[in-house]
Amino acid sequence: MAIKQLIEAPLVVVTNREPYIDERVAGGIRTIQTAGGVVSALDPLLQEIGGNWVAWGSGNADIEMSSGGQRQVPPERPRYTLNRITLSPEEVQGYYAKYSNQGLWPLSHMLIERAQFSRRAWQTYRSVNQKFAKRVSAVSPPGAWVFSHDYQLALFPAFVRKTRPDVTIAHFWHIPWPPLPIFRLCPQHQEILRGLLGADVLGFQSEQDVEYFLNAVERTLKTTVNRETGRIDWQGRSVHVKSFPISVDVNAIEAMVESPRIRRWVRGIRRHVDRRDQILGISVDRADYTKGLLPRLDAMKEFYTLYPQYRERVTYLQIVVPSRTEVAEYRRFYEQVEKKTQEVNQRFATNGWKPIITLPHSLDRPRLMGLFRAADFAVVSSLVDGMNLVAKEFVAAQVDKRGVLLLSETTGAANELEHESFPINPLDPEGFANTLHEALSISADERADRISAMRKHLEEHTIYDWMADIFLTLKMAAQSYV
Repeated sequence: MAIKQLIEAPLVVVTNREPYIDERVAGGIRTIQTAGGVVSALDPLLQEIGGNWVAWGSGNADIEMSSGGQRQVPPERPRYTLNRITLSPEEVQGYYAKYSNQGLWPLSHMLIERAQFSRRAWQTYRSVNQKFAKRVSAVSPPGAWVFSHDYQLALFPAFVRKTRPDVTIAHFWHIPWPPLPIFRLCPQHQEILRGLLGADVLGFQSEQDVEYFLNAVERTLKTTVNRETGRIDWQGRSVHVKSFPISVDVNAIEAMVESPRIRRWVRGIRRHVDRRDQILGISVDRADYTKGLLPRLDAMKEFYTLYPQYRERVTYLQIVVPSRTEVAEYRRFYEQVEKKTQEVNQRFATNGWKPIITLPHSLDRPRLMGLFRAADFAVVSSLVDGMNLVAKEFVAAQVDKRGVLLLSETTGAANELEHESFPINPLDPEGFANTLHEALSISADERADRISAMRKHLEEHTIYDWMADIFLTLKMAAQSYV
């Protein structure tokens, strides 16, 4: 792997979510590898070069399987050390459910009416970030590179900086960064900024996120910001702030959908669809209010109303995975999605045909990529999204070049794919319906041209390019202190 040549120090990865979970099941304990772009990219890297990964041990058998809080992974062929942080139920509530997901998450997605902050949750959030920093400080070899992630760990970089000034830290913020008037609604916004500025490299999904962050630092902390270079002078150091749009492993997805098992899976789906002269649409989301699920259902209702010729022809499969079920608001939201889906189906369903099919659980990754390959169109209609890798996964899986992508203009992915996808406003149901009609009306050649152009972009901007860019910037930051 060429990336390893850029890494000149021991690597320590830090995430809220762990790459492997030990779960107690009937008959024993099962180790599950978690899904997601960061895990799929960094796990193979650590397997090759070794190192440490520090994360919250959330599995019900994690403690049992972790001697001294450590677990060698992967279990079948150990290559690196997973360091698990144990959190009490009260810590999970305050740090994760409340401050992170009821405070920072909605605020960053500019849904201010949903944001809830409490000083008690803040204290827990702060103490858990200290707990992560203490473990990382203990396991990091001299001069290590620390690669930490996201809004759950905003205070972490500064805490590590205090105890381990010898390490070099890159922190990547995966979700949107809000404009200053919204960010200021966080009661602890200055502490959040100071925490992040403990890093040497700060990464965001888009240039807009970078601009918003630099503006917040300049106006809130009254420190020097160089907007041309993206550097901040802070406590005698230079913090490098840059946009690193995350991506996917195109070759791995292609290999997945071309495997014999998935090819058979796709052929079976297409035979069923083509035999009935159907058009298959798909969306894949966690049951989260930022993903635009309820407005999307309004748009599908509008589509079947305005274009009755598509009734009994367009079947829309929505995979909606329950998320953060420990938060009552998320449970209520999932119930709302179910109710609105039933309303659309009751209005338009006929004998033998239902317009919207809901799959309330995730599929294994190969079969999900197979569904993307089989689909005629995909919808990504997030209200706001840092990137949204579903859009890129759909494009990568479209090796037959049959599908079209309807993509919210307010996702990070739209910055890269807006010219070949069909842009939609998630809050404009009639415009959404008209765009879907337009997308389904183009020729097969135009569909192939659009997908080909997007695939070419992804082949030139993979998740490995994302990692290489971050590590190269981290390398330069480390050298600046020598």
